[in-house]
Parts: sequence; structure tokens; C-alpha cells
Amino acid sequence: MASSAINNPNPQTIGNLLSRLTDADPDYRFMSLNDLHQILVRPKTEFLVHDYNTSSRIVDAIIKTLDDQNGEVQNLAAKCIGPLAAKIPISVVTPMLEKLTMVEIKNSVDSALPSLALCSVISSLPSPVPGVSPSPQVVDTYNIISNVLIPRILGISPLAGAPQSNSRGLLDDKSNPSPEAVDVLIEVVRCFGPLLQPVEVEKLQDVVVKVLERPSTPNSVKKRAVVALANLAPYLSKDVLDAFITKLQTSMTQPGISPVMLRLYITVLGSLSRAIPYKFGAHLPEIMPSVLSTLSEEKLQQYVEIVSTGEGHDPEFNQIREVALIALDSFIASCGGQMRPYTDDVIAASMRYLRFDPIYADSDDVDMDDDEEDDDEPLDDDDDDDYEDQDGFDDDDDDSWKVRRCAAKSIYTLISTRSTDLLDSGILYQKVAEPLVRRFDEREETVRLEIIAALSLLVRKTGEGIIHPDTIEDEILQSLPDVRKRRRQSSGAMGHGNKAPYMAIPGLTSPTQESIPPTGPRADLLRLTPQLVKASTKLLKGKQIATKQAVISMLDDLIAVQNGGLSQFFDQVMQPVVDVTKGVPSVAGSKSTALSGGAASATATTLRMAVLRFISNIARTHSSSLFQPYLATIVTGVISAVNDKFYKISGEAIRTAEELIKAATPPRAKHTAQRYKPQLLKLVDIVIDRASAQDADIEVRQRAIQALGTALARTSSTDGLPVPLLPPEKRHAGLYLLLDRLRNETTRLHAVRAIDNLAIFSSVPGSLDVEWIQAVALELCGQLRKANRALRGSSVHALQHLVFSSAAKGSLTAETVSGIVSAILLVVTGNDTHMLSPALLIVAQLQLENPKLTASQEFVNALCDLIKKSIPANILDSLLVLVTNIGQSGMGQQLMQGVLSVGVAGDPIVVGKVVGALFVASQGNAGVSIENFVEELKMTSKLSPPDTARQSLALAILGEIGLRLGPRSPLSPNIFLQQFGDEPDKVSVLAAVSLGRAGAGDVSRYLPIILEATKQHGKHQYLLLQSIREVLHQAVTLSADITAYEDDIWEILFTSSKTEDNKAICAECIGRLAILKPKIYIKKLQELLTSSSDGYRGVAVQALRYTLPDSDETFDAELNLVLVDMILTVLNDSVLEIRRLGMTTLNSATHNKPGLILPRLSEFKQYVMDESTIKKELIREVQMGPFKHLVDDGLEARKSAYETLYSLMEVSYTRISSPEFYDRIIAGLDDDNDIRSLCNLMLGKLIVIDSEETTRRLDTIAECFRKTLSTKLKDNAVKQEHEKQEEANKSVLRVSVLLAEKTKTTLPGPSNGPGAGPQIQSQNPVWQQYWEWINKDFDRQLKNLREEVKET
Repeated sequence: MASSAINNPNPQTIGNLLSRLTDADPDYRFMSLNDLHQILVRPKTEFLVHDYNTSSRIVDAIIKTLDDQNGEVQNLAAKCIGPLAAKIPISVVTPMLEKLTMVEIKNSVDSALPSLALCSVISSLPSPVPGVSPSPQVVDTYNIISNVLIPRILGISPLAGAPQSNSRGLLDDKSNPSPEAVDVLIEVVRCFGPLLQPVEVEKLQDVVVKVLERPSTPNSVKKRAVVALANLAPYLSKDVLDAFITKLQTSMTQPGISPVMLRLYITVLGSLSRAIPYKFGAHLPEIMPSVLSTLSEEKLQQYVEIVSTGEGHDPEFNQIREVALIALDSFIASCGGQMRPYTDDVIAASMRYLRFDPIYADSDDVDMDDDEEDDDEPLDDDDDDDYEDQDGFDDDDDDSWKVRRCAAKSIYTLISTRSTDLLDSGILYQKVAEPLVRRFDEREETVRLEIIAALSLLVRKTGEGIIHPDTIEDEILQSLPDVRKRRRQSSGAMGHGNKAPYMAIPGLTSPTQESIPPTGPRADLLRLTPQLVKASTKLLKGKQIATKQAVISMLDDLIAVQNGGLSQFFDQVMQPVVDVTKGVPSVAGSKSTALSGGAASATATTLRMAVLRFISNIARTHSSSLFQPYLATIVTGVISAVNDKFYKISGEAIRTAEELIKAATPPRAKHTAQRYKPQLLKLVDIVIDRASAQDADIEVRQRAIQALGTALARTSSTDGLPVPLLPPEKRHAGLYLLLDRLRNETTRLHAVRAIDNLAIFSSVPGSLDVEWIQAVALELCGQLRKANRALRGSSVHALQHLVFSSAAKGSLTAETVSGIVSAILLVVTGNDTHMLSPALLIVAQLQLENPKLTASQEFVNALCDLIKKSIPANILDSLLVLVTNIGQSGMGQQLMQGVLSVGVAGDPIVVGKVVGALFVASQGNAGVSIENFVEELKMTSKLSPPDTARQSLALAILGEIGLRLGPRSPLSPNIFLQQFGDEPDKVSVLAAVSLGRAGAGDVSRYLPIILEATKQHGKHQYLLLQSIREVLHQAVTLSADITAYEDDIWEILFTSSKTEDNKAICAECIGRLAILKPKIYIKKLQELLTSSSDGYRGVAVQALRYTLPDSDETFDAELNLVLVDMILTVLNDSVLEIRRLGMTTLNSATHNKPGLILPRLSEFKQYVMDESTIKKELIREVQMGPFKHLVDDGLEARKSAYETLYSLMEVSYTRISSPEFYDRIIAGLDDDNDIRSLCNLMLGKLIVIDSEETTRRLDTIAECFRKTLSTKLKDNAVKQEHEKQEEANKSVLRVSVLLAEKTKTTLPGPSNGPGAGPQIQSQNPVWQQYWEWINKDFDRQLKNLREEVKET
């Protein structure tokens, strides 16, 4: 037919096509039907909705064509049914469904076509959408389904409800139902489940159960029937569901039940647990005994005895155990909380059938020591021959491996869901780990992979929440002078605050074995390691690719958890690993299997990549000396992999080469570097080759550039070496290759990062070519103008490190410096906070060698404009370094005039610090004197009213001058004390802070006066405590000596803390004192936590909290010994307020010292859970005039507990029991407004972190949300109450939208069948009703929220 007729159809066109459907030539029929299908799928067929006659003719013709003699025509007719149903009038749908249910196929062996057509029709009709009220069209469609199709499925008359006499139901026992007939029922429930009436659901369930219990029903139909029951389950009433499960349980316990029915009932139970986990969980106590009895030791022994007598193997026995273990797996995954009482039984059953192998002569576990003589023999595929022809049973007929595989999967699920408590109790290592290792010799590879996957998961779970000390920052800090190791120290002094932010771990020192706690999961893993490595190396010698890849991944996990750990087993592991780097030929019969572990789709390529990654991790976490015997072989294999044509292998090999370069160069290999030189040169050659190759993949070139930067950086020093590790010509070629890559748009970002790394570690003068330095510096300046933010940030850091590098000192020409300053000036005027700090430090460093560099008025104006704006602390520190260098170079007068012109237009504290630093650095040559500022202070103080802005600025300047001049300062303490007012207003507090800063510069003169005034307990005591705090803060930062006054300060602080207003500041001062002298005051704080005085205990715990953000090494060493015990002591306190403070301290420790908290998280967890519950004994009634109010004294402690839960969720959610944690979240949704807001925030994150548990809780969440949104305020409610309720509603609606969006794709549904997607949406009817309600009643607010999300 002409395309115009198809694009613009009309009734005449369709009539012509229908007439050809009866043509004798099947080609004509097919082409006509194909044209009709094209018309139906186009949008221009809306006229059919209003054309009853044409629609009816099409329906009749297509249904008749379903019985065409040509198979292709039949299939195309079935394809047309769906689009047709969506275009015809609703009145034609009824006869269409009636005819489809009555049509009989005579000309085809495939009688399922009508059922397939029915499924297509149902899915095309308008159906209810979750969260939206059904439209009249949807209701009409459902009525048709209810009146026509459901009776036909049930086999009853649509009118009288009596059994039909002349027709059979789709699932009738006389109709021999097909799987497609059951799919019709599934499709009805999937599309119209929310609208089905309870009686319809019950009858549909009855007919499906009859299909299941009918002996003549084929297995394929029974499988679909199980899926149908799972789809129906969410809509069953409680009584019907209870009766159904009771029936299943009763039938399973009958002595004469057939194996087929027992297997079927267990399968149904597993499906129900996945479909309705929370409803099903309540029935587990009555179901579990029957399921566990199927897996009992007694029945296994009976079967073994029968087999031993020679009566043969019973396939039914294996099949029943397989479905029973699958059901257990589903129970554990879906009903984790209700399955806890059966943990031991589940482990015993799984371990029992993990070693179930009737062919194997001795299926019991044997010690690994018994196999020592076989350790050197690889596990080949030919070993399976040893198991054949035993007891007259062929290996091909053995399906016991399916039982073992299901047992391994159930163990995997148990570890996945219960690792939190079972690891801490030691059960997983005591009862699971060793049997899994002993089963590594499993003869069936699919089972073996599941076993390895389960053990790998156990290893990973053991390491969750562990924070290794060898971080990038720690390694860099080890290389810096001791004065730079305090975290709170200013980042401006040296410019090393952000060393190597882009590279992998620098590996500055050889890794050392991390100390393992004597008890706990990591200690259990350490004890298991020898046995694990022994079994793994045996498998690595085999031929199975998937097995070797799984083992490599497991050993990689072991290294990650222990941060090494294979030093003692290096000889056993490395040789078989090295062999794989050379390439693995494909092995016939190797399987590519999708598994729960890490060996999914294993091929020779993926194995090779896994091995390269493993070698890289070994090189990073183990000592370089261990590599010496294998380095030459490893390098050969790595070079072969780098030259591989596949870019993923080549890229991974380059990353491995980079780690090997780090391991073979100083400082890690300071004394053995010459020994590794031949291999090092080979690695550098191949890296240069790949970085310069134009035909290499872009990812390969980028990684090669990064590796080249590492190689050049690590070979720049010749300290202690007789000759350089890299020849000069090779080094020169590498440097200019980096410069060339810097100019290339596709590689410049990685080249910048490589240059950054090179500049950081190049400390030898002359190691960088002078011309290269000029070219690179100007090229980096050019990158600062690019639009790419990441490139700009990387470039400014690289330029900073290049300017600061000892290798580039004195190498920058005046022209280059001028170009750098011009580029930096654009950064300063652009006020990009991401780049300002390093940019200012660059100019500060250049200023030392070029005093007139910043003398231009343009630069002074840029700095003044910057001072007027809000400046973060790190940028202010860099700015102070710059102005100090300007002052020291004698060029400060012009800048001083500019800054003073800013005056009160900027923040007084910022301007004061800049002016004070510039004045002291200029040594009196800035054009102003101290007397000018003193006179300014006095004059502004005498005004009526005083000019507080100018007062504040003068005080800030004088305080900074006093701090920096120190004992040379002529300033008297009285200058500041005279500015103290009767109330702690802004000027008084700034005067107190300035007094403290000046006092920190001259402790012996200021501090006695401050302490003596504080002892008077006058009205200025709070202000004087502010001064003491500033003195202590500067003493911590500048290491000032206040030893002579420490005892007096300690006593004054505790005496002053008796006043309620002073407690917080006294606690902070005590904390700073503890940071300053941890060996003395940490012990005193620990003693005070057991004091009889509630006040002292409260101040002590607050002081402990203030110390936690600090990371000084000496302080950490003392705190690590006692922190956990101190927090536990406070959490056990009898006073509620102190317990609240203890909870906030635990919260702070979780953020700042997670490495100390997480190993003993189980001890803290219960305290947090208990404190987050509402305690009725703390709720009291208060009479306020004629009204009575309820006051909850435990509210603040509960808020602190929820804040701690939030922190624990962010840091180590995997170490917290998910059901218990969610119980507290649900309880919090019904609590105080602040707690509800916090719980809403947690839900927003938990939908991503733990989507399955969030989905299961949707109904309960919906009930809590509905209660919040239904809150009605009283008529006399004040404005603040209305705002509070509006914000609470907005928070609930925001989370509701997020949950609705996320759960559409993350909810677990049935694993097969067309009902998988919508089944997801129907598992939570309460949530669906709530969603419909808010879309109706809060439509405007939801629309606004969605628009806000789009804007962000």
C-alpha cells in the first residue's frame, strides 16, 4: 500500500486491507496485515475511537486471522491485537475479550496464541497508575475486565455466576491450561490489582491453588502459577492469607505428602516471602519447623544409608533440598529480623548441605593439613573423572551440585544481611569461615565460585568501617617538618597544605604490617589467613579462569582489609599470580557465569586485569624487599600487558607499572634502588612510549602521563645514590613530553596533575631544566583562563608547587614572573574561592625574590576589594602570608594606605589582622604608628554614642600588633581592659579577644593580670575567660610556653565553671589546655568524669568534646588509650544532662575519630538506641496559669541520640543492624519536630544506602507522614507555630517525592514473569493510598517542590 494511505488512514483504507485478509495467497494476507499494523501504531488512528463499525470489523478480522494457516500471519495478527485495543472504543473491548476467550485454534499446533493476545490486550488498556486516582476510563476498563475476563478465568458465567455449561475456564481442569493462560491472570493482577475486589482476589487465588495441586498440571504451568500467587499475595486479606499459609503448613506436615507437592509448597512459601515480606514474617514461627525438618541431619542420614545399600540416588531428594535452601535464602533476605531466632539452624542446614556430595566417597570435612601432599598439584578439569562410575552412578546424572550451590548462596545472603551482629559474636568465623575454606576443593565450578564469593563477602564485611592510618595526608605529613604536623596550623606558611591531591597514594615509606586487635573479626581473619592462602594457591594453579579470577579478587579483598597481610605467604602467592600477567589462553569448557560474587562473566581478559590490579595493590601495601626475587618476572608480564591491544588491559597495566615504580624508587627503596634500576628503566621506557603514542587510546595515554609524572618525581633525587636512576637524556625526554602533553587539549588536565606531582617531590636544585620551568609556568598560567574548573584548580595548585619547589628556586625570569602575576591578578579579581588561597601564596613566594612585584596600584586595589568581602579562614591565612612578605620587602606603605582606606567597610577582624600583620612586618615603615591606632581607639570611645565600628577595628588592629610584636609590644593590658563594658556587647567581646591575642604574644606580662582579674569574680569575668581562651588558642597554635600558669588556669576555670553562663567557655578552655599538655590533663579529665560533682563531670565531658577535632600526634597518642572508656563512663552516668553531653561527645568522636569508635561500635550502639527512645518517666505535667502542659525532660538527650544515629549512618551504616536502626527512624517520625526533620534527612539518604529496607518500610512511613500532614493548629496559634508546621509539611512532602521517585526502580520484585515491574508498586498499599492523598490535597506544594528540584 502507498505510504500516503498508511500515514493518513481512513475507514475506506482499512476496509480495503481487511478484504485482503481473506485472500488465498498468504503473502497478500501478510502484507495487508503488516500495513494494518503500521496504521495502528501511528497516532493518526484516533478516528477509530468514534467509529464503532470499523473497529468491530477490524477486531473480527484480526481474531479470525489468529487461526490463519500461515504461522507468520498468525504471529503478526497477535502483534496487532495490542495496538488495536488501545485505539478502539471501550464498547468494542467487551466483545473483543469475549471472542478472544472463546476462540479455538485449529490450524496451528500452538494453542497459546489467544492467551498471548489477551495479555497484549490487557497491557494495552488503560490501567490505574500508582499515586493517581483512577480515571472514569480506567474504572470502565476494570468493570469490563471484572465482568468478562475474570469470570472466564474462573470458569463461571459472567451473568448468573453459575458454572458455564458449554465452555471451559482458562484455568479449568478440563482445559489443560498453558503457561500463557496463567500469564493472563498475572497480567490482570499486574495491571488492575489495586482495583480488584477482595472476593475476586480470593477466587483467583483459589483457582491458582487448584492449578498447583492438580497432578496433571505440567511443571511449566506450575512455575507460572507460583508467580501468579506472588502477584496476588499483596491483595489478599489478612484472614485469607492466614488461612492459605496455615493450609500450606498443614499439608507439608502430612506424613503421606508426595515429594512433588512438598517441593511445590516450599517454592510457594519462598515466593510469598519475597512478595509480602512483612506480612509473611509473622508466620515464620509456624512455617520454619517444617522447612528446617526437610533439611534435618536425620533425613540426610536416612538418605545416605539408602544410597549406601545400592538402591540408587533419588532425584526428588535433591530437588526438595534445593527448593528448601532457596526458600531459606528468601526468608533471610526478606524477613531478616524475624529469622534471627533461627540463625543457628540456618547455618547448620547450609553447612550440612554445602558438603553434600553422594558421589564423593568421603563427603565429610577434612583438615587442610591432610592434603599437604597434593598442594603442588593443580586442580584440573580432568579431576572430575575421579568421581565417575561410583556405585553405578554416572556424573552426568548427578544434580547434587545444585543443592550445594543453593547452600552456598544461603550462606552468602546470611553474611550479607547479618554480618553486623554475627561478626561481633564470632559466629561467622567459628561456624562458617573454615568450612567454606575446606570446600575450596569443590569439583563443580559453579558451586566453587559461590563458595569463594561467600568467603570474599565475609572478608569485605570484616573490613567495613575500618580506617587505615596510611592515608595520603598522613604519608605527606610524615615527610614534612614537625612544626607542620598539627592539623589546625595555618596552611599559609609553607604552601604544602594540599600536596599531591590528585595522585594515588604517594608511597613515601615502605608499608608496615598494621597491628591487629587481639580479639574480634579482624583477629579471626588473621588466624584464618594461612589456611585461606594455602587453599587459594592450590586453585590458582588450576585451569579454570573463573575460579582463578574469584580467588584473585578474594585475595585482593584480604589485602584491602588487612592493609597488606600477605608478607608471610609471598612465595606461595606470587609465582602463580605472575604467570597470569603474561596472558591466559582461553580454556575450553571454561564457564562465564553470572554469580553473586566477583567472577561474573570471567574471561581471560578480565582475569588478566584482576591480576594486574592485585599486583598493584600488593606493591602499594607490602615492603619493596619482598618483590626482589620476582620483580624481573613481574615487570616482563606488566610490560607485555601494557603493549596489549585492548585498552582496558593496557590502562590497568600502566597503573600497575606506576605502583611498581613507587616501590622500586626512593624513599621506599632508598638502599636498594640501584638493584632495581634495570627493571625501573624498562618501566619508564614503556610509560614514555605509551604517553607519546598517537595511536594509543586516550585513557591509556592519560594514565601513562600520570605514571610518567610519578616516575620523574621519584627519580629526581640523587641523595645517597652513586649515579642517578634515570639517565639525563631520558629525564629530559620525559620532561618535554609532559610539556607537549600539557599543550594538548585531550591530555592537558592529566599533564597538569603529573607536573603537580613532579613539582612536589623534586627537591634537588637543578633537577628540572630551566627552560622547561619557564615554559611550564607560562603554560599553567594560560590554563587559569580556561572554563574548565577542574583544570583551573589543578593548574593553580601545580603552579604553586612549582614556585615553591627547591628545584625551581631562582629559575624564574622576570618575564615569567610578570606573566604569573598577571594571571594571578585575574584570579584575585575573579574571587574564585577554590583558587584564591594557592594564588595568594604564589605571589607571596615570588614577592620574596621580587620586592616590587606588587607595587602597582592595580594589585593593591585588587587586594583591598578582596578584603571588603567575606573571606574564609584558609584564604585569610594565605592573605596574611602575602601581606607579611610585602611588609618585609619594604613595600608595605602603599598597601597600608589602601587597606586603611577600606576601614569599616570590611570585617573588623579581617581588616585588623591584615593591618596588624602588615604593620609588624614593615617594622615601622608603613606610614603609621601604634600611637595612631591607640589615639583612634580613645577618640572613638569618647564619642557619644561611641563609634563601635571604628572601636572594633582599632581593637582588632592593636590585638594583632600585640600578638606579632610579642615582648617588644609597648601596648599595656589596660588599653584593652578599659574597653570592657558592663554587658558583653560586640566591642567588649572584641576587646577581650584582642586582649587575649596580645597576651599570647607577651605571656609573662599579660597573663598574670588577666588571671588576677578573673579571680575577682567580678562582672567582667566572662570577658576575661574569653581572653584566657584566646591565649590558650594561640598557645596551642604557636606553641607558646604557659607552663608557669597552667595550675592557676586549671583552678580558675573549674572555679568559674560553677556559674551557668561560664560553663561552655570554661569547658572549651579546659579542652585547649588538654590539647596543649595531653599527658597531664587527659588523665585529669578522666578522673573528673567519676567525680561526685555533677558540675565537674559535665564540664569535663564538654572539654573532652572540644578536644576531638584536633589531630596533633602527641595528643592523639594519649587520647587513643582512654577515649572509648571515657565516653562509655559518661554514657553510663546517672544524670540525664551528662548522658546528653556524652552523646554529643560520641557524635563528635564519630566524625573526627572514627578509627577509634568503629572497632567498638557494638558497645556504643545500644546506648544510642536506648537514649533515642521516649521515656515516659521523664514526661511531667506543668501547670502554667489555667493551662496544663506536658514537658519532656528527655527530649534534648533524645535529639542528641538521633544526631549520633545520623553520624553513624554516614560513617558506618553497614556496621549497624538495619531493622533496629529503621525502628528508631520510624519512631522518630512520630516524635518532636526537630527529630522528625532529622529522620526525614536520614530517609532521604537511606533510600540510596539501603533501598530494600526502605521499600519494606514504606507503609509504616506513610502512616507517620500522614499524621504529620494531618496536624491542625489551633485557631490562636502564633506565626512561629504556623511557620514551623509549614516547614514540617514541606520536609515530609520533599521526602515523599524522593521516595516515590526512587522506589519505582529500586524495589525488588519477582524474578520472572511480566508482572515484575508493577508488582513492585503494589507491595505497599498503605503507601499507595497515602501517595494518592497527597497528590490530591497537596498538589500545589508538590508542584513547587518538583520545580525547586529542577532548578537545582
